Amino acid sequence: MNILITGSTSGIGRETAIGLALQNCDLFLANRSKEKTDELIKHLANIAPQCKARFIPLELDSLQSVKEAAQTFISLHEPLDILINNAGVLGKKGFTKEGYELAFGTNHLGHFLLTHLLQPILSKTPHSKIINVASNAHWSAKFFSWNQVRNKATSIAAFTEYGFSKLANIWHINEIATLSQYQSITAYSLHPGVIKTAIWRHIPKPFNLLGSMPTLMNSTDGAKTTLFCANTKEPYQNGQYFSDCKPAEISSLAKDRKLQKELWNLSMEAISLFLN
Repeated sequence: MNILITGSTSGIGRETAIGLALQNCDLFLANRSKEKTDELIKHLANIAPQCKARFIPLELDSLQSVKEAAQTFISLHEPLDILINNAGVLGKKGFTKEGYELAFGTNHLGHFLLTHLLQPILSKTPHSKIINVASNAHWSAKFFSWNQVRNKATSIAAFTEYGFSKLANIWHINEIATLSQYQSITAYSLHPGVIKTAIWRHIPKPFNLLGSMPTLMNSTDGAKTTLFCANTKEPYQNGQYFSDCKPAEISSLAKDRKLQKELWNLSMEAISLFLN
């Protein structure tokens, strides 16, 4: 089974890659750092020698980089069983290369383009899946207008903007579940839990202390719901959201089909220059 996962050099993504390698899956590790990915590939070779793991350079805050990553995978002429959109940024303020608010552009828009470009390969692979690692942070998201995705983060530690990017991850999956071109693909989104990972590194003091609270889950536990979604054969509803390895409720805003469609249209316009 071939699985492409973004953001696998630390935290939940790393533990997800380890779990999949132990199942003898072949992995395509789409990450920013070659050095850290090479270290992970070496570790995987030691614990799961039958697993083949390859590095694909990817910077999600650059749609050109996303396009090149997709082209790299396509050039391998490999099937793709599962795409796991795992990578994310929290607490960092700024803009992507294309001028979108950093969390929205990285967590949603980069993954949106990657998913769109790999959809033809996923559609050709029987029982393929798309899995978006979202978050219960989406419950705190607010929508004012689509102008907000072009504005720099203003909330403390960019938590509000992060929550909106996670809402976008859910809308993305929910819309995929309605589209004919994705009809042969199962799409899920999930909340991994509140995890003690490197994602807290950009949070300013004293709020970064939240990332060291003893009640936080470790990365191994945080990967369990992703691995559950990758492995389950149960006929869950397409577009289902999961938490703690079981179906979970989403916010009323996440159920807004009008905004969901508007996000899709905005995202398609945003990636249009990178489709040729």
